[in-house]
Amino acid sequence: MIKPQLFCTEKEEFGEIEPVKNTKFVKPLGGLWTSTFTPEKRYPSAWIEWCVHEMPQWLEDINCFLLVPRDDARVYVIDSYADLARLYERFGISKELGFTVMDWEEIAKHYDGVMLTEKGEVDTRFSRPLSLYGWDCESTIWFRNVFKKVEKIKIRIKKREE
Repeated sequence: MIKPQLFCTEKEEFGEIEPVKNTKFVKPLGGLWTSTFTPEKRYPSAWIEWCVHEMPQWLEDINCFLLVPRDDARVYVIDSYADLARLYERFGISKELGFTVMDWEEIAKHYDGVMLTEKGEVDTRFSRPLSLYGWDCESTIWFRNVFKKVEKIKIRIKKREE
């Protein structure tokens, strides 16, 4: 069961999820990117924390939505290098130039999303020959709306110096 997710966007309303399109990079185009909601921590998600330190301008004028995945959501979880290797064995396209390129369009036919855990991010960030360098934090890419609850929420984003 996947924990509640935080989705942040400039848009006022939660909308449609764009179909994923393959690229020659480690991430596809489209889909919906979320990070696990962590209200008990300093930052409400790993993505918010990453942005505070790396791209604070991305946090200006955003709206956040709490998404609760359905219990039957089919999510492939990458919690280790071995999990990445299994996904690549089935859906890999290339591993040229250090980027692990997947057939995301095909993955989306079999799963509702792919989650990279905090441990999985550490295990695959600089790994070789497969690597998810570019997935900068714990996150999930969703291919379709499999949420039993979507709620617009207010969050307070602490700055680095707070």
